[in-house]
Amino acid sequence: MNTDNICKALYALPGGAITPKSESIASQMIIALVGVALLTINSLFVDPRLDSLFMALLTCGVAMVLYGIVVGGVRYARGRKVPYDNELREYMKYRERYFDREFITPIMRALERGDIEALDTMPTTNIAQVVLVEYSSKYRKAYSLMEYHDTEYRVIGEPTILDIKQSRT
Repeated sequence: MNTDNICKALYALPGGAITPKSESIASQMIIALVGVALLTINSLFVDPRLDSLFMALLTCGVAMVLYGIVVGGVRYARGRKVPYDNELREYMKYRERYFDREFITPIMRALERGDIEALDTMPTTNIAQVVLVEYSSKYRKAYSLMEYHDTEYRVIGEPTILDIKQSRT
């Protein structure tokens, strides 16, 4: 899913509130380190004659090390930038919701009004005819509406950015 339009709109917010930042690989490296710790514990403290415990620790440790290295390496090599909220010091969460084509107009009206509750109560589907892409943090939500047409997704309208902090005060 091409999210360039919504990301550009977020990055254009005044004061550098949202900036592009590389995806973190910290969690994958922690998983790999836990795997190494399991392998170390297995080799130092577990008697190889205890087959089930020995094999369980070995399997879990190897799986965790491989997962951490492969997924972390792919994220690092890909170098993908994602929206980062500088005020909250956290990555914005990505979410896609799928709707039937008949909901295009109600979705656009709800986005114009900034009515998040109306968007949350609309029935979704598993077929991606219309996709509502959302990046959210505690204080901001950004939406982009796309329609599947002729084997590609086309953006409908401009991205909508809602400042939740201002609307609650």
